[in-house]
Order: sequence, then C-alpha cells, then structure tokens
Amino acid sequence: MEEGRQNGGRRRQIVQEFVKNITDDTRRLVCFLYMNGYKDGAIRRILKIDRQRLEQIKTQLAFDLIKAGIRNSEG
Repeated sequence: MEEGRQNGGRRRQIVQEFVKNITDDTRRLVCFLYMNGYKDGAIRRILKIDRQRLEQIKTQLAFDLIKAGIRNSEG
C-alpha cells in the first residue's frame, strides 16, 4: 500500500469519530445527508437553508475535516 494513504477502515473510524463530535445539529445533518448521497439542492430543501448558508457549512466542515486529519479520497 502506498505510504501516506489512509486505509478504508482507519478513514471510516476517523470520520465516524468526527461526525459524533459535531455539536451543531445542522452541520451534523449536512454530514449525514452527504454521506447518504444527497446533493446540495436536496440538502437545502430538507434543512430549509439557502445556498449561502450551505456553502458556509461546507467550508467550515472542510476546514474541520482537514484539522481532524481526514484527507480527500481523491488526493
């Protein structure tokens, strides 16, 4: 296995721990919906938030994921 890559099990464990520790319900729901294949438009409708608010949440989540050591699976 290429050094520097996270294996699936470890990555899953880190993500589960990350989501478990999110205290904001909206952010936690956004994570849950993305993990279950929902697209931006559906998430905005379900949570009744506008495009700008969703972008703010996504930006904060991306920053927090990097801080938690979760790398993009494409990178």
